[in-house]
Amino acid sequence: MAIVRLTLTSEIDGDRQEHQLRGEWFRKGRTVYVRYTENDDNAGEVRTVVRWRDGELHVSRRGIVESEQTFVAGVRRTGKYVSPFARFQMVTDTSLLWMQCGDWMQKDQVQQEGDPDDNPVPVLPMLLEWHYKMYVDEELTGQFKIKLKAETGTN
Repeated sequence: MAIVRLTLTSEIDGDRQEHQLRGEWFRKGRTVYVRYTENDDNAGEVRTVVRWRDGELHVSRRGIVESEQTFVAGVRRTGKYVSPFARFQMVTDTSLLWMQCGDWMQKDQVQQEGDPDDNPVPVLPMLLEWHYKMYVDEELTGQFKIKLKAETGTN
């Protein structure tokens, strides 16, 4: 496990925000995990785990707000959102998903062929980017572009 400096950039319907966070980055085989905690004055503490493996990204949030989202390029996936004030299912329609670790990059619009052991093992620095539309009750609620960068160091 490595302590990392995270830069989380989100663009929601054209409104861009950037957050600097401290977190943990580790891998088990070719699966990469990033863990971090956000403190929001309104929502309290929320712990987030981001998991990447073979073209699938899973984001899990726990705290006063709980959510589960899965992203696969070109695929719609159902997730959930739970807070003290609301509970609903959401659907993500992912148009772009890719990760770069060190000098290795995997674009996830085409399934890789061959022996999975022939693929390189992810290393830091890491850049993960995904673009998606989110629907609640079949109604478009937003268009998202997210970038997560993890680098060694704690500044």
